[in-house]
Amino acid sequence: MRINKLILNNFRNHIDSEIEFSPAINVIWGNNGAGKTSILEAISVCSISKSFVPHSDISLVNKDAKSYTVTAHCINELQVPYKINISFSHRSPKQISSNFGNKLLPKDIIGVMPLVVLSPDNKSITNNSPEFRRHFVNGILAQANKYYLEKLFEIRKILKQRNTLLQQLKQVQTFAEKQNYLQLLEHWTDFFINTSAEIIIRRNNFIREFNPLFVDAYQTVSNSKEDVKIIYLPDSISDINKIEIIDKEQIKSELHLRAKQVQDSEIKRNTTLFGPQKDEFRILINGGTAREFASQGQHKSILIALKFSEFRYLATQKNETPIILFDDIFSELDILRVEKVINLLADSSAQIFITLTEPNLIKFNNDIQKTFFEINAGKIL
Repeated sequence: MRINKLILNNFRNHIDSEIEFSPAINVIWGNNGAGKTSILEAISVCSISKSFVPHSDISLVNKDAKSYTVTAHCINELQVPYKINISFSHRSPKQISSNFGNKLLPKDIIGVMPLVVLSPDNKSITNNSPEFRRHFVNGILAQANKYYLEKLFEIRKILKQRNTLLQQLKQVQTFAEKQNYLQLLEHWTDFFINTSAEIIIRRNNFIREFNPLFVDAYQTVSNSKEDVKIIYLPDSISDINKIEIIDKEQIKSELHLRAKQVQDSEIKRNTTLFGPQKDEFRILINGGTAREFASQGQHKSILIALKFSEFRYLATQKNETPIILFDDIFSELDILRVEKVINLLADSSAQIFITLTEPNLIKFNNDIQKTFFEINAGKIL
């Protein structure tokens, strides 16, 4: 997939910007606050319906406006045009339209324009809590697999309902009322476990497919023979990494057992205490946890390798070359490592967007097509 033209109206400090991009590398440079990242955020909105930076839609609206609109004119691998338009107003829900129709939902567009983002915030994947690694895996699988995306939306709704019941259950006074609530809780627990099993199976299959890509990418990025891998540790499921064929009923059985064990604690704490929202994806280097044992340089190599692997995985799963965003990465990552990956990705015919404060911060291979855009105060110079 490639973006030919991007139009921004009242999107952050871009009042009325229209940009025609190169099919190869697009270097967007300018001072901090000029509006470079805003262009990448607009691309993200067109791909996954939200910014890759954890911002609300309200914060994306220009301070002097009440709504924003972003439009991307694209073309896919089969040379079929694709147009996506997204509008947001303070007074109405987000409006999404594309070749596939009007009044679309975010789940209708996620995965159509595959996207890989590398930004300073991504460093939390390797050195922070499990939440960030779950978010990383969910982001890849949501783009690669519509069914998985549907199950993610589904389990969030079920969790919300189940947690509400747990809060209400704590307040009931009579035995009869408590029994009614417990029966209702059991009903929602069955829903939760069934959906959880679907998610666990797909996460496990993903890690088995992703690990060879990750190992190969790490060696390419770091020129190292260090042993790296990701192990999946689903909450409440024992020894899943030793099971050759994952059986859904076996997973459901273990989850049901765990549900009974934690029910009293759940009622006291008003929240669900088991399930895939607590899964861990542990990154190992030479047998030790990367979060604890990786050096600063190894953390950087692991992160870049993860993103390179994400690109390769999505390209294979979607039969569509993902668009790549590199946002302000040189403040946190090693330039030589990033240059190596960018040049490798450019050889794969990927369309790449890079934000820089200076146009000469990065060295490209001479034969790579590249276009420079200077940005100042939300305007393309």
